[in-house]
Amino acid sequence: MNTRNSTYRYQMASHFSRLAPFIREFIYDKKWFALKDIQEAAIAEILDGDSHILIGAGTASGKTEACFFPVISLLCENRPPSVGALYIGPLKALINDQAQRLASLMEQAALPLWRWHGDVSAHHKKSLLEKPSGVLQITPESLEALLLRSPAMIRAMFGSLSFVIIDEVHSFLGSDRGSQILCQLARIEEAALCRPRRIGLSATLGDYDRAVQWLGRGSSVALIREGKNRRRIRIAVDHFAKGREEQAYHETLYREVLGRRSIIFTNSRIEAEETIAAMKELAARRRDKDRFFVHHGSITASLRTETERELRDSSGPVTVAATATLEMGIDIGKLDRVIQIGPPLNVSAFVQRLGRSGRLRGKPEIYFTSVEESGLSLGLVKTIAIIELYLKDKWIEQGEENPLPYSLLVHQTLSIVCSLGAHSPASLVQRILSLPAFANFSEQDFDELMNHLISLDLLEKTQEGEIIAGIEAGRLTGHYSFYSVFADSGEYRVVSQGREIGFINYIPPEGSNIVLAGRYWKVDLVIRRGREIIVSAGEAGSRKLWTGSGADLHKTVAGRMRKVLAENTLYPYLSARAQTRLAQARKLACSMSIVKDIFVPLEPQVFAIFPWLGSRGMRTLLLILQNSEYRKTLGIQSLSKDSDLSVTVSSTLAIPRFKTELAEILKKHVTPESLYPLIDTAKIPHTGKFDTYLPNHALVKQYAAAMLDAEELSEIF
Repeated sequence: MNTRNSTYRYQMASHFSRLAPFIREFIYDKKWFALKDIQEAAIAEILDGDSHILIGAGTASGKTEACFFPVISLLCENRPPSVGALYIGPLKALINDQAQRLASLMEQAALPLWRWHGDVSAHHKKSLLEKPSGVLQITPESLEALLLRSPAMIRAMFGSLSFVIIDEVHSFLGSDRGSQILCQLARIEEAALCRPRRIGLSATLGDYDRAVQWLGRGSSVALIREGKNRRRIRIAVDHFAKGREEQAYHETLYREVLGRRSIIFTNSRIEAEETIAAMKELAARRRDKDRFFVHHGSITASLRTETERELRDSSGPVTVAATATLEMGIDIGKLDRVIQIGPPLNVSAFVQRLGRSGRLRGKPEIYFTSVEESGLSLGLVKTIAIIELYLKDKWIEQGEENPLPYSLLVHQTLSIVCSLGAHSPASLVQRILSLPAFANFSEQDFDELMNHLISLDLLEKTQEGEIIAGIEAGRLTGHYSFYSVFADSGEYRVVSQGREIGFINYIPPEGSNIVLAGRYWKVDLVIRRGREIIVSAGEAGSRKLWTGSGADLHKTVAGRMRKVLAENTLYPYLSARAQTRLAQARKLACSMSIVKDIFVPLEPQVFAIFPWLGSRGMRTLLLILQNSEYRKTLGIQSLSKDSDLSVTVSSTLAIPRFKTELAEILKKHVTPESLYPLIDTAKIPHTGKFDTYLPNHALVKQYAAAMLDAEELSEIF
């Protein structure tokens, strides 16, 4: 008997025996020779501790079992008269998948397993309300609906709630959706007089301290992390020149997926559609079997489910092109490899997508490919930077919470007033500002917002001075779309003089300019209920401060991109084509001095600024350079943003003088508040779902807090 097996048996004797008998039988049936280390640690902490718990481990590491084995065991020992455990998942598909995994265990435990989301029948939900018990699996949006529609049931539903399990914690960090969850849990605890322990699960965490702070909110959190991951990772990076190598690109991609089980991740829905269309065309030309599918948010749930079933249950080759919809831990069976087209949006997305592969042969495998213009090849450089940050530094960015989430403040205010009824102004202020997401708001901030909502008929003040829901609030909260806090991704029809121009998937502010069908249009009217945007001819050259598309570039990624261009390192995972492109990019970067000098001369009175800032820093720099007063001071004649990393300036000032003047200007703007006077409210995009109901000063404060970063600018000099 070797030492390793002896250790496993000792471990199983110490904690395995403490699990419910049917769970031990389940483990035997699965022929598991041992519980994993992370499962041992989690079982001990859940059974013996009283802190909140954060479990961080890779995909397929057994996090679900680490959490549910001891939780179900405890619920069986002391069967609560209400829901005993609340599971919050980011996707309906993930909830359905976890329900399948847990169904047999819950049946043996004689504990009901409830699902609650938009695809669950009303009869199933009614049964839960009549006899709350067991484990409830729910999305944040459905939990909002429950709090809003059934406030009188909350105490009976959750009076004996012991655990709240939050899956895919990383997907909630730094988002209004994550802040919404914290508000919902605070509302449940207040209404049901319960204090459940929170258990967070994630495979993609970089900043554990931030995740611990988010989960605990001042309470103690036990952190359980997986040990060093010794799995080998196979990475290959290819690169093709736009135009002359595009046919070779598609043919190479086809060969990479032929005969394999693969997911092709793309950064946009249209890219996923175009990729699969090209693969289908090649399959037809070669008379191969068509085993190509698409999976993204604009496809109906039934078709997405069919695709997931193909991945999970079919045994032969299959290829699916997807956006982030397949990043989460849905069971999709075993894959040969993952393919990423273009650079990953960020390191977190790379790690999440990498984790989807490797279950077939035990080695995660990911193939990067892209078509890009020659020159600096910033897409290739970004891909390398992301790979190096993860492999060498083990660094993963984590979203930062918006310190002033005004849009969420509107949402939670309306939800609470519509569900709980009349409040005195003082009691409403106290109830709202006690929620964890709103710690940075003053009573004056809320009073001003409350008065604005009253002017919009969203709130109403009675003769007795109490605050109640207004007519508009009833209309808003009466539609299922109210429950979510992320902006609606549905399409809006753009119309000019009765003629349809096209469709866009965001709501621009009235008075702003958009570009569509090769022309600029001024937004005259937004008809939200009719999903129409009425426009007229707009002013050419107008720019928005932020388009809202894609993901922000972190300043750490930008810095590593600079290093990739500056160093001479040879990366073994690059193909010969990619090595050639990188060498060309480095040569060009060297000739331009963009890795040494921030200000790069291009021609007389024209220069580029390469500050290597993140998106928030670049956005702030552009805001300053676009200011009419500062344009005069800096002698700016024209200004254009060339990429996420650079801007080209035509100025009457020589570079040394320009730098001196800009340095003096930047000294005036070191706080978010100092940027307020520079922000044009007409150009602030409505990125929050309820931004359209905010007064201008609130829009400015929210934009400065969430989208700008004055501190980053200090790194320019």
